[in-house]
Amino acid sequence: MEKLKFYIALIVGKMTAAIVNVVAKERGTNLSGKYAYKICKNFIKGFKNIDYNKVVFITGTNGKSTTNNMIINALKTAGKTVTTNLEGANLITGIATAMIKNSTITGKIKTEYMIFETDERYLRHIYNQLPAKNICITNLQKDQVQRNGEPDFIYQKIKAIMNNDITVFVNNEEPRAKSFEDLGCKPIYYGIERNDKSFEKNSFYDVTLPCPKCNDKIKFQYYNIDNVGKFGCVSCGFKSEDDIPYFAKNINYEENTFECGNTKYTMNYTQPFFIYNYVLCIAICKTFGISEEKIQQSFKTFKNIGGRLETKK
Repeated sequence: MEKLKFYIALIVGKMTAAIVNVVAKERGTNLSGKYAYKICKNFIKGFKNIDYNKVVFITGTNGKSTTNNMIINALKTAGKTVTTNLEGANLITGIATAMIKNSTITGKIKTEYMIFETDERYLRHIYNQLPAKNICITNLQKDQVQRNGEPDFIYQKIKAIMNNDITVFVNNEEPRAKSFEDLGCKPIYYGIERNDKSFEKNSFYDVTLPCPKCNDKIKFQYYNIDNVGKFGCVSCGFKSEDDIPYFAKNINYEENTFECGNTKYTMNYTQPFFIYNYVLCIAICKTFGISEEKIQQSFKTFKNIGGRLETKK
């Protein structure tokens, strides 16, 4: 019965996608999935031909869409096929819509990789139906307080899915994200060095956060962006790592370049916030065996999605 529901939902979803493609191609990023879930409540569980080692969820407060699109651009530059929600429809219906569009009529996924931006509040719900082996956590910050409240609320949501079958890519300089290293998963760290745009705060403005491990005070030596920088707990010794595999160094804002490993990369967006996205992209792509040459090539052609960063004249 469940299989029959899946196939009916898939057909309805594909018909909806076809109609949307004719009527308003730029819209309907979650409509097919919405109708599919009205018919089959565990819809995306029914898809076949998925290598969960090549499924990536990108979550966190800020940087999900940019990182997602950057990774997609790099994989496609390397000639890989990808199912993704580039339009930013990051709830389960948006992910379902992307899978509907990239599957056969029998539910067989046609691409090698699946990379999805996922809303941090609904990550657990999505993971229960699509158990990705790779989770990227950009940062956990105060944002949309009327919806999410404190970052610790989101922390608990993400913590619920962590297990020893997951590789988690964590920001080495963001305390909440880095603390996921102790939850049984396999951590891969990324970060950026102190650079010309790093800053310190005097005692009046230096409002910090509690240590995610012991609840005492986190002390930052410097900040690359607010609440992200080299840090250490004043009590338990929890701190950013000194030596990590994916680390942006020799950042040159005049030449728009940075180095990671032994490779110099060119960047179109030079704010420190974006450099974290670049390095996370390198970490994911290198894990999947993408060459530095292809990653560099993709950075030169990458354009951030409309609406996130605009030039006003």
